[in-house]
Amino acid sequence: MEEITEFKKQIALIEKYIDEDSFPFSALEIHKFKSSMLKYKLDNPDDPKIDTLIQIMESLDNVHEKKQNEKINHRLNLLTIWSTIFLPLSFFTGMWGMNFDDVPLISDDKGFWVFSFLCVTTILGMWLYFKKNKWF
Repeated sequence: MEEITEFKKQIALIEKYIDEDSFPFSALEIHKFKSSMLKYKLDNPDDPKIDTLIQIMESLDNVHEKKQNEKINHRLNLLTIWSTIFLPLSFFTGMWGMNFDDVPLISDDKGFWVFSFLCVTTILGMWLYFKKNKWF
């Protein structure tokens, strides 16, 4: 009975921190805890309380994993947006940075300002498009 009480305390502690950004338990600690619960289940197969506790622990583990995946997906989304914004800028820089006199506006007095305007317009246009479509 003492073990069931300890399991309940540990599950309550995990449940308390499940929504925190800094989850204080490592994956190894969670694995060891689940293993100890399953070992108790094997030693006491007639105890109905342990089945409920195992199900609660599985649910908490799934919730934690889902939250971690959401964080990773959000970060990848932002990384993709930044990459998409800077890709055309890299193309413009590569095109205007060539050592040819035939590149349009490269030797013109207003070429720098056209290039700057094109870059700023591209950034603002893409930012507005992403904002309009609620990508971030």
